[in-house]
Amino acid sequence: MKNYIIYFLACFLFYTTANSQENSEPKSLYETLYLVPKPGMNKQFEAGVAAHNKKFHAPGKDNQAMLRRVEYGNKAGWYVWVMNGSYASLDSRPVDDAHSKDWEEQVGQYVEEYGTTDLWSLNKEMSSGMDQFRNKKRYETWAVYLKPWEGYRFDDSMKKLQKAFAKMSDRNMLVFESEVSRKGGPDVGLVWGYDKFADMENDSKLVDTYEEVHGKGSWRLFLEEWKDVVEDVDMEHRVKVGDM
Repeated sequence: MKNYIIYFLACFLFYTTANSQENSEPKSLYETLYLVPKPGMNKQFEAGVAAHNKKFHAPGKDNQAMLRRVEYGNKAGWYVWVMNGSYASLDSRPVDDAHSKDWEEQVGQYVEEYGTTDLWSLNKEMSSGMDQFRNKKRYETWAVYLKPWEGYRFDDSMKKLQKAFAKMSDRNMLVFESEVSRKGGPDVGLVWGYDKFADMENDSKLVDTYEEVHGKGSWRLFLEEWKDVVEDVDMEHRVKVGDM
């Protein structure tokens, strides 16, 4: 049995390495860091992050960064600092003394507590409406925890869901996969962008569109598959802070 497991892992590593070599397009990575300001320091904290990002993580450059505030969820009141790049850009991220000094002066002095750091990759095949998403002000995020060894079934379900979202030109959905497996950590991140809370009351017609694409009764099958493969979901509502 032990030899079989070793053989399986060896084949798996060979497959993932070969597959990554065939795909020449680098992954779009997003590093997320939770942090909460000291009481009464929100404005100073937000201004400090904006100044630091402008200096070291400007838009359009490697390792560009943005800030989100959690409004609802287990971490309401926290912020999420998000840095976008690639594996290659992680090697060139600013880590010198000037960067560290600026972070401490502009941001660190206002931070009460640092939370978890995660690394995500955008799954473009399963996502829809990225251009539309960029213009949204608010975000509904789901951290999805999968049952062991059920990732392939979840991927199949998300590909079907993506086809429905692609048909709805006024909707968006981004799918992120965790690049670092950690005990108790999520496996997948789902994000939908919207502009105002009133949008949450508008019927997206998702069920009708899904069954139009996949056939009558297919939505019920999707929900049954979801229940079979998903262990738990941690939801948040976030708002954009600043221009990015």
